[in-house]
Amino acid sequence: MRGVRGRGGPGRVLVSWSVAGCLLGGAGAHAGRLDLEDRVPDLKRARLGARERLGWPECQAVLADFESVNGGRLDLVLRSTGRTAQEQLEQLVLGSGLGRAGCGAGQLAFTRVGSSTVSICLRPFTLLPAAEQDAVLIHEMLHSLGLGENPPESVAITAQIMRRCGH
Repeated sequence: MRGVRGRGGPGRVLVSWSVAGCLLGGAGAHAGRLDLEDRVPDLKRARLGARERLGWPECQAVLADFESVNGGRLDLVLRSTGRTAQEQLEQLVLGSGLGRAGCGAGQLAFTRVGSSTVSICLRPFTLLPAAEQDAVLIHEMLHSLGLGENPPESVAITAQIMRRCGH
């Protein structure tokens, strides 16, 4: 996901947290996720904020607003996994995009369609207001369910999330 004026594509590069987690002293992806969230309080707060928002029926409705690249509304894709929106959010492995090409020109986060691994561009991410940080994580959660970009444009996805899930 890029900032308000940016765009991205589905072929973006990801961080391998199975390797990065071990390099950070953890025992795999889960340990790497916890380590990063422990070191970046905004990231931990954003996951909790996004989780809370996804508990609201009006926020959950955002899943019905978009379709998977394979066809079908994202709420139906999520239902087929047997998970709630909050559980899908918890599946995301958040890694640092520091030094990655995807963290240029206003980019806030990036992943591949259908992947649960998300690279966060920490510097611009931490400068956002809390509600927008929450929206970034919900945006990437939608990509984990199969939402592509361009179309819809990144800014349109985030705007709809803010309409449904913002304050």
